[in-house]
Amino acid sequence: MCRILIFGGTTEGRLLAEYCMQQEIAVCVSVVSGYGADLLPESRLIHVVSGRMEEKEMEEFMSRESIRTVFDATHPYAVEATGNIREACKRSGASYVRVTRESAAENGGGGREASASQTVYVDSASEAARYLKDREGGILVTTGSRELAAFTAIPGYEDRLFARVLPSAAVICACEELGIKGKHVIAMQGPFSEELNRAMMEQLGVRYLVTKEAGTAGGFLEKLSAASALSVTTVVIGRPSEDRDGVSLEEAKKLLMESKLQTCSMAGSENTSAKRKISLMGTGMGGRGQMTLAVAEELKRCDVLFGAKRMTEAAETLGAPADGILRIPIYGNREILEWLENHPEYRNAGVLYSGDTGFYSGASGMAAMLLQEPYCDIYDYCIYPGISSVSYLCAKMGRSWEQVKLISLHGRDCDVSLEVSQNPAVFTLLGGVHTVKELCEQLLNHGLSNVRMTVGERLSYSDERIVAGTPEQLAAMECSSLAVVMMERDEGREGTR
Repeated sequence: MCRILIFGGTTEGRLLAEYCMQQEIAVCVSVVSGYGADLLPESRLIHVVSGRMEEKEMEEFMSRESIRTVFDATHPYAVEATGNIREACKRSGASYVRVTRESAAENGGGGREASASQTVYVDSASEAARYLKDREGGILVTTGSRELAAFTAIPGYEDRLFARVLPSAAVICACEELGIKGKHVIAMQGPFSEELNRAMMEQLGVRYLVTKEAGTAGGFLEKLSAASALSVTTVVIGRPSEDRDGVSLEEAKKLLMESKLQTCSMAGSENTSAKRKISLMGTGMGGRGQMTLAVAEELKRCDVLFGAKRMTEAAETLGAPADGILRIPIYGNREILEWLENHPEYRNAGVLYSGDTGFYSGASGMAAMLLQEPYCDIYDYCIYPGISSVSYLCAKMGRSWEQVKLISLHGRDCDVSLEVSQNPAVFTLLGGVHTVKELCEQLLNHGLSNVRMTVGERLSYSDERIVAGTPEQLAAMECSSLAVVMMERDEGREGTR
C-alpha cells in the first residue's frame, strides 16, 4: 500500500499534491489550517489531515498509518515544525525527505549584492524591529502573522505598520489582538506580481518593506524589484541555513514516482497466489451509531473504502484508525473494480451501502459481478448486513413489518396505488422525481384519500423528522430526498379502486 505523507501548507506542498493526483499516487497531506486544506485539489487519492500536530502526535500518526516516506514541504522558516517532523520520522521509522525552495540567489537574482544600498539583511524578526525602531515612515510587513508580535516593539506601530497576511478569520483576529486593525491589515493570498506589489506600496506610501528570503516560489524577487523601483528600503530576514539541505521540487516528484513503482512492485510480488478481499457493508441510515459492531470492526480492517460521500464520511465517526483509511467517493461497480485493477497495492477493499445490503441495495449487483470471471479468480467477498430503513421506521412507529409490502421508488418505477389497494400496508423508498408530494397526488387521484401515511425524513440524523397524516394533509410537505414512507390502508374506510 502507498503510505506517503506530505507536510504542506505551501506552494510546494500543493504542487506535490497535484502531481500525486495526476500520477494516481495515494497520499496523506497534513496542513495546519482549514484555509490550507481549501487550496489543495479535491481528489479521491488525497486524504487531507487538517490541524496542527506536535512531535508526539506526528509520530503516532505515522505509526498508526504505517507511513513509509515523509515529504517535508513546510515553509523554509518553519524551523520548529521541520525539527518536529524529523524527530517523528526517526522515532516511527519513516524515511524523511526535506523539500527545499529554490532561493532567489540560486535563481540568479536577489542575492546580497542586489540593490545593496536599498537592502538590509537581518537574522530575525526581532532584529528587523530593532533596525526600524529609530527610523521614520510606513512599514509593509509581509513575513506572516506569526512574526508580527516582534514588530509591536516599534513606537507607534499601530499607525506605521501595514501587515499583509493570509485571508483567514483566525489570522485577522490575531492581527487585531496585536492592535493592527482596519486598513492596516491587508488579507490576501500570494504570491504577488511586481506590478501589484508596487501599486500596493505606492498606495500605502511606505518607506520600508519587511520580507523573508522565501525563494522564487514565495514571490521574493517580485517584492525586491517593486521596492527598488520606488526607492523603498527592503529589510530581508535571511533564510535559516539548515533549510539549504534537501531536494528540489522536481527531485521530490521523481522520488514520489519511484515510491509508487516500488509499492506496486511489492504488491505484485507478495501474496500473488492469495485473493484480494472485498467487503460489502451495510452502514444503516448513516447517522452516528448506526453501524453494527461487525461492520465497524470489518471497516477498520480495510485499506480503501468506496461508496457515496455520505457513506464514506461515516467512517470518520469511528475515530482511529478508520478515519485515516483512504476513501474513494465512487459507487459504480465497474468503476470500483477498474480502480482496484489499477491499484493492486490495495488488498482489502470495503464498499459501503446505505441501510441493509439485502433491501434494494447495490450490494446484490456487486456480489453478482464478483461471482463472474475474471473477478471470481481475483477476489473473495463477504456481505455484512446493516439496519434497514424499514426496520428502523417500524421500530419508531411501534409496529412490526412482517405483513408489510416492500417496494422502492428510488431509481425505479412502481404502481404505488395498485400496491396500496391490494395490501394493508406498503413501505417504499423515495428518490429522484418520486417525492412525497407526487406520492400523495397519485393516491388522491385513485381515491385512496384515507390512507395513513408516515413519512420518515433523514432517519437517524440529528435533524430526523417523522410526520404522519393523510395524503391530503401531507400533499404540500417539503421533504428531503432521503425519505421513506409507510402507507397503511384502513379497510373500513377505503372504497374499492
